[in-house]
Amino acid sequence: MKGNEEIVLTFVIGTIILIILVTFIISFALIFQRRQLKHRQEKIALKAQYDQEILTSQIEVQNTTLQYIGRELHDNIGQLLSVAKINLNVLEETIQDVDNEEFVKQTNELVDHAIQDLRALSKSLDGDFVHDFGLQESIAHELLRIRKTKKFETELTLRGEKYTLGYEREIVLFRIVQEILNNALKHSQAKNLEVNINYLPETFTLHISDNGRGFDYESAKKNELAESGSGLRNIKRRANLINFDCNIESQIGKGTKYILTSTKKLL
Repeated sequence: MKGNEEIVLTFVIGTIILIILVTFIISFALIFQRRQLKHRQEKIALKAQYDQEILTSQIEVQNTTLQYIGRELHDNIGQLLSVAKINLNVLEETIQDVDNEEFVKQTNELVDHAIQDLRALSKSLDGDFVHDFGLQESIAHELLRIRKTKKFETELTLRGEKYTLGYEREIVLFRIVQEILNNALKHSQAKNLEVNINYLPETFTLHISDNGRGFDYESAKKNELAESGSGLRNIKRRANLINFDCNIESQIGKGTKYILTSTKKLL
């Protein structure tokens, strides 16, 4: 009888020890998993912070460079054109020959047009324009500048009640739009460029489309970094850094459409 009690006691003690051991192992595994999860989260947070700092640095460098170019264009070339216009005005007032007078007048008008285009270009290069007037007005100004070339029809449509996305996101979005429009001007052979800005309650969406020749997007993604595919990847990368998804839709002969979207809670 006493032997049975010892066996039962030994079994109970062994079970307790086993339970304690299993509990310890499970607890250790859970703690280890939590530490791993915390470590991964810290790595993700550090990477996000690093990407954000890189993006901020890129914005600062890009804006500084573009502002410098804009000022140089406005101050130097703009002044030269202004002097040329003054000289043409003097020449126009003193010339006697009718044919030459008309030629000088046309040249004067061309110089005046060049001065206006130069001023518009300087504004589009200046990041302070986006800071002062916002994304919507900056895009409208860019489309107006393109439309004045008389080679393209442009249209800007708005939906919803306007709200700010913050300067950092808006300047990045504006530079993305500039790159997309510039690609369309160079490669698409389009006649119409359209931008739609949707200020929706839960999401912000920006559409940029053209009616050009389009391209094979899947093939473009496979191109070498030095080719056109790198530009598309760069657009997507910059969009992702400000919590935007970028979808690109294009077919040969059916134009191209870029859709930039972010939920409002990520803005």
